[in-house]
Amino acid sequence: MSQASTTSNSQTPAAKESKIIGGAIDCDNDGRQNDSRIDDDGNGIPDRCVIDTSANAQQKIKTESTKEIFDTLMQALTEMTEGCDEATKVRAGVSYRICTINNQPVAASEALLEVGDGVGFWFKNNKVVAIRYFHSGETLFFDDETLIAKFSDDEKLQSNFTNEERREAENLAKEGYQTIFQVFAESAK
Repeated sequence: MSQASTTSNSQTPAAKESKIIGGAIDCDNDGRQNDSRIDDDGNGIPDRCVIDTSANAQQKIKTESTKEIFDTLMQALTEMTEGCDEATKVRAGVSYRICTINNQPVAASEALLEVGDGVGFWFKNNKVVAIRYFHSGETLFFDDETLIAKFSDDEKLQSNFTNEERREAENLAKEGYQTIFQVFAESAK
């Protein structure tokens, strides 16, 4: 059985099928875009990487369209924030929002009231896992603060980035939400 195949039998109906996330990438840094990120638990987030995925292995893994991948990821973000404690503050025409579970941030955003332009952040274990630009709908996804995917128009997937694109996105993931947190910290004093 290949590394990318799954096992399932009629006695385990809850077993989920592994799926390839995104297009071929270079997981093993051999210079070839012939490896695949695999989602084993159906949450839309890559769980492992299969090196040099063969045609045989790919036949055993359901490949999702980029729209399906995006929808799955957005659903996972929605589920992460269900039941969160939400607080909103408005300052100088900007709406700041933070959502927490057990006093840990799960989402935060800032948006201009007049035009709705702004940016939203999602967090897992106090690290940014996604950023969405409200004006363009562009959504970035991160794994351990490393940019792994960018969706444009909810279905155009980009998984290879220039150093500049990666640096800019990863800096935003590390520091872009600080103003939002500062607004809420100041009011707590």
